[in-house]
Amino acid sequence: MQATIKSIVDQFFKETKLNKIQTTEKKLIQQFGKQFVEKNVKQISRKNNTVTIKTKTIEAKTEINLFKKTLTTDKTKIIIL
Repeated sequence: MQATIKSIVDQFFKETKLNKIQTTEKKLIQQFGKQFVEKNVKQISRKNNTVTIKTKTIEAKTEINLFKKTLTTDKTKIIIL
């Protein structure tokens, strides 16, 4: 039962491409730490082939911009606001 639910949820994430948001968030946490992400990132959203990261401070925006190349996946474009 749990495996069935998990496979349905995984399929839903792949179909709606929410897994790109998850991978971007995981890379942010890996690079900067969970505390930095919780404190400085307002929102991570996806539209078409772009992932938008909204930050609370200009310092956080600058930090993420420095490591933007490591965050890009496949043909996904990242915009930091």
